[in-house]
This record gives sequence, structure tokens and C-alpha cells, in this order.
Amino acid sequence: MGWFGKLSATERRKRNARLLYDFEVECRRQGWGDPAFVYDEGKDLFRFTDGRFAFSREHDDWDLLRKRGRLKGL
Repeated sequence: MGWFGKLSATERRKRNARLLYDFEVECRRQGWGDPAFVYDEGKDLFRFTDGRFAFSREHDDWDLLRKRGRLKGL
């Protein structure tokens, strides 16, 4: 257990979605964006190149991210 107690599954998912989103945004600022993702500016989220939702700052599709090899080991 950490300093702030145990997080619920929902809170853990939201925290992980924020981390992934912030990381991808910063990578794009540095010119290192992942070509597997397309940023949908109007909805402020990332999609796969086939248009399927990948993640936003608050939500994610971990099953699809894992299936497509984007989150090995998570």
C-alpha cells in the first residue's frame, strides 16, 4: 500500500490513462509520436490509424492496446 492508500480499479485505470495520454502528448512535442496513433484534436483523444478509439486523458481501451502490442507486460 502506498502513501495515499489503495486505489480502486477505476482510479487506477484513470491514472494510467492520464499517464499514457500525457506521455504520448509529450512524445509528439518532441517529434517522437507513435505512428500507430492518430490524435483526434476535436475530441482530444488518440485513435489507432484504422479509426478505433485507443485512449484519452480519462478513458482507455486496454484490451485493444494489449491486443495490438502497444502495452506489452501491462
